Order: sequence, then C-alpha cells, then structure tokens
Amino acid sequence: MVGVDTTFLIDLFRGDKKALVLMEKLSREEEHISTTVINIAELYRGAYLHKDKERKLREIKELETLLIILDMRIESAKIYGKLYSFLKEKGRITNDRDILIAAIFLSYGENRIVTRDRKHFQQIEGLHVISY
Repeated sequence: MVGVDTTFLIDLFRGDKKALVLMEKLSREEEHISTTVINIAELYRGAYLHKDKERKLREIKELETLLIILDMRIESAKIYGKLYSFLKEKGRITNDRDILIAAIFLSYGENRIVTRDRKHFQQIEGLHVISY
C-alpha cells in the first residue's frame, strides 16, 4: 500500500503529466492506494470554495470509491503527539495537518507517501517521501 497526499490528488484532477505517469506506474505495480480523512477534508474545503462546486464534489465522490481512506484512530493520535514533540524539540515544526496525515499513515503501517510537498514530510521520521 502507498499513501497519497492532497497535492498529488489535486495534480491528478488537474491532469498534471508527472502525477498521471506516477499513478499509472503505481496501478501497473498493483499498489493499493490510500489517503487519509484529512486529505479528503482538504479536498472538500477546496471544492466548496471553487466556482464549479458541484463538479468538484462529484470528482471527490468518485475518488472516494477508488481509494482506501484511512480514518484517524487512537494510535494515530499517539503517533501525532510523538511526532509533534520530536519536531518541536528539533525546531522543525511543520503544518499541523501534515503531521496528522503522517501520523494516520504510520498508524496503519504505511510508511510511504506520494507528495509534491516534499519539504513538509521529509522531516518526519519513519516516512519515505515519493516525489514527482
């Protein structure tokens, strides 16, 4: 299984060539593709702000049928606390949502994330960033 971040999902919606090529590669390798409920929330936030809200909402609904969507659970919360503390001690605090996303993936045993936002995720111990 491989986790995907919001940046990757948005790039797919926009038809970004590099994102599409990577998605094709993952599909060929029969990877199970997951995302988190936080990523889906970010997509919904954008959809409700978009001028073509109905189209964006339909795109998200379709996407929900194609991906494994990981919920936050107690183990995710524990990992979040540990990651946040570690990053704060090192002076490397990043976006809170990104720490939550990483914690959810790690709590499900997923240690790979596909993102264009390399900087935010590469500092999280135990998470391998796949960029495009």
